[in-house]
Amino acid sequence: MRRTGMAIAALFSAVSAVGFSGGPAAAGVTTEYVSDNCEFMNCAYGDLILNYHSVATSGQGNPSGSFAQFYGNIYDLAGTYVNYNGASAVHYIYIFLKGQGDGGGQKVKNNAASANNCSTVDGYRVYYNSGYAGHSQSIPHYWSCASSTNLDSTLKNENASLHFA
Repeated sequence: MRRTGMAIAALFSAVSAVGFSGGPAAAGVTTEYVSDNCEFMNCAYGDLILNYHSVATSGQGNPSGSFAQFYGNIYDLAGTYVNYNGASAVHYIYIFLKGQGDGGGQKVKNNAASANNCSTVDGYRVYYNSGYAGHSQSIPHYWSCASSTNLDSTLKNENASLHFA
């Protein structure tokens, strides 16, 4: 329990140093660009996929272009700081998957137009603001990620966090 508490304190220290200075202030903070938060955390099946484009055909099917996928709650789609050993941290910045069409390599925050809920049991909500605040939209789950849901006019290209609903 003591190690967990120290690791959490170190993480908050690293995040605070970065947050107040506007950029990485402490040595040992590296940056990585990822299109899937399961690359650095232990995930189960049930991703929410955010798509760069809207659905082309009246709400059915999947759009062309790039995508990023997330499992669980994402407080800020700009990225996440993770402290692995108390001495260094990694700033993971969320981007749309490179090499997958339009939008590849662009930051996810405020750039998604539609979503696929690939969970078979959980709903998701996409929020206008970071921290699960502001206007939100429920993204229903479909079996096998069969259909995308267009984000409403408030959230299209203005989306900052997501949460299990």
